[in-house]
Amino acid sequence: MVLPATQNLLPPFVPTSSQSWLTIGAITNGVVSFSFTANTGPSRTAHITVLGQTTAITQGVIGTPPTLTDLQTLGNGVIQFTFTNNPSATFTVLSTTNLLLPLAEWAVVGAPTNIAPGLFQFTSQPTTNDAQRYYRVRSP
Repeated sequence: MVLPATQNLLPPFVPTSSQSWLTIGAITNGVVSFSFTANTGPSRTAHITVLGQTTAITQGVIGTPPTLTDLQTLGNGVIQFTFTNNPSATFTVLSTTNLLLPLAEWAVVGAPTNIAPGLFQFTSQPTTNDAQRYYRVRSP
């Protein structure tokens, strides 16, 4: 939620959550942040109330995290891996040479190609200075 930066959100105007799994975080310059616990059950909904206005927050099922295994470098920048996943999900491969960078600053390599059941591959150009490269597969 974004409010005017000058909005008073101190008691008695502090934002509230209707459910314990949804926690109100920082309130900075009119931006109300929130966080939530992982959801392993059915979809659920909570409400955040700010200055008498209520906003619904619905969290879907996260389910079992996918497992990435059997990573192989085939040459010419081609990388293959097996991956257990939801068959209808889409993925993006991200890359960095610096693990300290926030995920938003990792480079997008592209989408892996599903070449056989559970087997994916993507191409990543080698780094020019032989720096070690790290990869992450992200589902939007």
